[in-house]
Amino acid sequence: MAPTTASMGHQAQLGTKNETTYGSAVTVDQGFVFTSESIVKRGVIVERSGLRGTRSHQALDTRTGPYTVGGRLTLEPTPEDLAIWLPRILGADPSGTTYDLAETLPSFTLAIDRVARVFTYAGCKVDRATFSGSQGGLLRLALDIVAQSEAVAAAGTFPALSPNNSQPYIFSDLALTLASTAREVKEFELVIDNGLITDRFMNSLVITSAPEGDRTIMLRTMHAWAAENADLYAQALAGAAGTLELTNALGGTPPDGYRTTFSFATLQVPDRSPSVPGRDELMLNLEMMARRVGSTPELSVTHDSTS
Repeated sequence: MAPTTASMGHQAQLGTKNETTYGSAVTVDQGFVFTSESIVKRGVIVERSGLRGTRSHQALDTRTGPYTVGGRLTLEPTPEDLAIWLPRILGADPSGTTYDLAETLPSFTLAIDRVARVFTYAGCKVDRATFSGSQGGLLRLALDIVAQSEAVAAAGTFPALSPNNSQPYIFSDLALTLASTAREVKEFELVIDNGLITDRFMNSLVITSAPEGDRTIMLRTMHAWAAENADLYAQALAGAAGTLELTNALGGTPPDGYRTTFSFATLQVPDRSPSVPGRDELMLNLEMMARRVGSTPELSVTHDSTS
């Protein structure tokens, strides 16, 4: 027997393309550098549950049941990557350099060259996006993706793509403003949860659609518990506006640099008092909910060149 050929992770490739119609088949043309993915098909076999006079189960008592497709894609995104993903996360096409929230999300096709075979997922939407960072590291973006269907093709069918190669954001690029004051921050996590409805199979073996459910936006941050940050504890119910800005003056040529700003209409902060963990520094952890104020949406993003 010949030895099995290994498929190595460094050989994998990933690409996407926007769909004009939900679930329409397209050839991907946007390449990405990614750190990991778990987009998989999960099938089930449905079996009759009746009594049969034995503890054995008959193969003919089964049918192929519906399957789901989804999982997580993790990136350390470049500014060019964000320009592609922000409309898929927030819903609206950019207006100039501004990316706003929308009531519906666009769908896209995602293809992954897993070396031995190429897997293509149609009708994809972003269920949840998590931006995160901590001192010394790069910005990370974890995308929980729901897809409508999976197709598998032979090795070598993945198109030739060139991923964006501008510099990624690093945590030291971050400037955070809370309650009208610039803050030092040790780590952050911004979660945009689109609450997709993922079980609309109807009379189909695949989901017929993944409509948008209730949206929530959470910002979690960690700060030194110090006099300078004491005003962040026991805030008024109304909360306060805030911004999270990333600026990379060395982004690439062209342009010379990039700036991405997340602006929150208000951030409401339930009390979470600091505690003493031992000899380590005391920290204040904030878990903030972004909410709309009048006609001002809970979140708006600007993403543009600094040149």
